[in-house]
Formats: sequence, C-alpha cells, structure tokens
Amino acid sequence: MLKTQQRYKSAQGIAYTRSGCGPAIVLIHGVGLRAEAWFYQVEALAKTHTVYAIDMPGHGESDLLSDENAGLNEYVSAISQWIDTEINAPVIIMGHSMGAMIALRFAIDYPQQCCGAVALNAVYQRTQQAREAVQQRAQHMLDNPDLDRVSTPIARWFGESPQGHDLEMAELCASWLNAAPAQGYAKAYGIFSRNDGPLATELATIDVPVAFVTGDGDSNSSPEMSIQMAELTPQGTACVIDNSRHMVQITHAQEVNQQLVDFVSQLNSDNKNKGV
Repeated sequence: MLKTQQRYKSAQGIAYTRSGCGPAIVLIHGVGLRAEAWFYQVEALAKTHTVYAIDMPGHGESDLLSDENAGLNEYVSAISQWIDTEINAPVIIMGHSMGAMIALRFAIDYPQQCCGAVALNAVYQRTQQAREAVQQRAQHMLDNPDLDRVSTPIARWFGESPQGHDLEMAELCASWLNAAPAQGYAKAYGIFSRNDGPLATELATIDVPVAFVTGDGDSNSSPEMSIQMAELTPQGTACVIDNSRHMVQITHAQEVNQQLVDFVSQLNSDNKNKGV
C-alpha cells in the first residue's frame, strides 16, 4: 500500500525523509507513528517547499535520546539542534498530536528558528478525568510492554467498525503501531500523558502565525481545545474538520491539505510583503 520512504540520518540520531525544493517545512508525527504518517501532506507541500518528515526520537529509525529522564523539552531541544544542523534556516513546523505539542513548544522556545506553526489534533488543558485516563494508559504500557498496544488507539481513532478508506487507513496505522519500538513508544506516550499543552501566557508570546486544526469527533483533542488555543495566540486561527477524528490528516487529507497549503501560501505572501 505504502512504501517506506528513503531515510537520512543526522549526527543527533534523528532519521528523516526529504522531498521537494524551496523553503523548509518540518513535519512531526504523533506517538507510535513514523514519518510516513504524513504521506498525503508531503505530496501536497513538496510542490513548493522542501519538506522534512522526521521519525520522532525512539520511533522509526530515530535513536532514543541518550538522557533516560528526557521529557518534552529535551525532545524539542533535540529537534531544534537537528534543524540548526541539517537546515540552518527558519522553518515552518507542523505537528500532529504529540508532534503538535512539540511544534508549539518549538515556536515558543525557539522563535528565531520558527516562521510559522501548525498544530493538528493538539491537546490543551485536559480535564482531570481525561488526564487520569491518559496517564493510566501510559503507565499500563510501561508496566506491560508485551501486551496489545494497538487495538485500543485504533478503535479510539477510527471507531469500532471503520469502513472503506477509513478501514484502509486504520490498518495502515495499526501496522505502524505494531512496528514501533516498544521503548520509544512507551516513553513518548508517558511524556505525552504528562503534558497538557502550553500555558495561556506562553501561547500569548508566539509572534508568528499558528493554525490549529482538529476533527469534530476527536474527544481527546477536541475542537474546543483548538479554538481556545487559537483565541489565546496573537496570530492564531482554528479549523475544525467535519466528520473526522484523531487521524484527520490521513482520513480527510484533501480538507487538511487545503488548510495547510492556504496557510503556507498566506505566510509566504505576508513574508514577501514584509521583505523577509
């Protein structure tokens, strides 16, 4: 169905694919997935940009971070160092799920490297019940590395009985989750479970355009979360994709790609008018 893309690997141990030509866009997937999770977006964005899709640390062909106690900040720092070394220019950064956490943190902490950001299916200030549920799932994964780690997220992302294209995408995601390195998957999920997104005061400091996109049926990365974050971000916008869930970039690629292409086009136009 989908071939594994050619990888390059940096001195920092981050593996990535590279497509197209032009200003840089960096894509960061969610927990348990890999660079190929962006295959629909790479095709659309590479028409005008150089698109780098990374394997998050401990995923795909990327190494685990050497710091056993690494948290979200260390993941972001590693990606910042990789961008400095491999790209050496400001980038548009786009992330999905935990990748969205990383993208937003990057825009906050490394503004000199970021000229725009997109957060797909991002979490923001979970309820106590949701926080406890995701942390219990993360702990269960750490305590039971040999148990099924695929069925529950696939059902949550696609429903109990996906059909047609959704079924095809569910099977593809299941193959990625099954192939994910157990330690990298569990570690990243633990970090994801302990983070609720940026603080309101941090979102207010982002001085580049940020697009927040999610599915109307994603209860864990809800439309309300994206709308709240967009309202708190000076140049934030929110888009909710109808009849979609957590894996919106592959189930509703056409709608998502239109949002991303429009965002990038507007960003480039604004920068050109500013003489950037």
